[in-house]
Parts: sequence; C-alpha cells; structure tokens
Amino acid sequence: MERYVTTPSIISNKIRTFCSEINPQNDPFYVSCNPHPEALPSECFPNVKLLVQEIGGKMLCGWAIWQRANVLIEAEAHAIWETPNGSLLDVTPHSRNEPEILFLIDESMEYRGQIIRNKRRPLTNSPLVKEFIALFEQRETIIIQSEGPLITMPADLMRRMIEIERQLLAPAKRNDPCPCMSGLKFKKCCGQ
Repeated sequence: MERYVTTPSIISNKIRTFCSEINPQNDPFYVSCNPHPEALPSECFPNVKLLVQEIGGKMLCGWAIWQRANVLIEAEAHAIWETPNGSLLDVTPHSRNEPEILFLIDESMEYRGQIIRNKRRPLTNSPLVKEFIALFEQRETIIIQSEGPLITMPADLMRRMIEIERQLLAPAKRNDPCPCMSGLKFKKCCGQ
C-alpha cells in the first residue's frame, strides 16, 4: 500500500462501511481515468459539464474515495462523465496520474459552484491522525469563508500540517513503532 493519498487498491470492509454511511443506496466502484486534454485539475464539475454540453451524455455526482495507507480514508466531492454510449469515465486529471479512481455515486449531491466539504475517517487510533483531520477541517472552513480569489492561511496551521505529513511519511522498519503514533508496530499499522 502506498503511503501517500491514492486510490484504495481494494474495497475493504472499512471502506464499504464509510461509503454506506455517506450513501447507503450505492456501492463504490472503480472508474477508469481518461483525462480530457482541455480538462483542468480539481475542476471536475465544470470539466464534465463542458463535455455534456459539447458531446452529450450526463454528469454523475458523488465521491472519489482516497486512502492514505492505514492512516485515513477520505471522500472528496467529484463528478464523472457518463458518455452517450453509457461508458463511465473520470475525465479530470489527478496529481498522481491515477489510472482509476474509486467512486461512490450520490444522487443527492448538487453542485452549485461552492466547495463541498470532504468527509474523512481515521483508520487508526492515533492522536496525530485525529489532529491531522481536525487541521484539514480548519483549512476547509477558512477556504469556504474566504471571499475573492486569494486565500490567506495561518502559517501555524500550514506548518503543523506539513509537520504531521512528514511524521506520517517518516521511514520505519517493520518492528519499529509506527510513525503515526498509534502505539502499534509499523507492520501492524501504517506498514500493512
């Protein structure tokens, strides 16, 4: 398992439970990524809307499910394209050039041009991971409340997020204490 944020390699019971709490009517499934040449990163809703207007098909709204090793899982509001022939594609480029994403359809999601908060779940009892999630939520609140194109983030918030990220990515041997500070050995925690 990669130690950075990526598409989960399997749909574990923890992921199924997380997804059923978000939308019990649908199961998560993998969708191939085929970024459109004119699509912009992090702009899935406008990207899909443009393709629907130009080519047809429809937009499916829901959640891209990401996992950071055995640290946390995250649901990010996302849109994919159902082509006129019924194929499903993720046309938005991702920072890690994912070949596929895990997607959960959510018919109740309605994108109105405003940020939709991510949903996160710790996968460990680490106080460090709980703090990391709380910092992500603080950052999202600042972004949502900001007006205009420039967003000012408190330096201490960003510094602490970087510190925790480094801690979570710290090298560890199998029998070392896990860098996430869960109290478990690395092999039984983030090294799984």
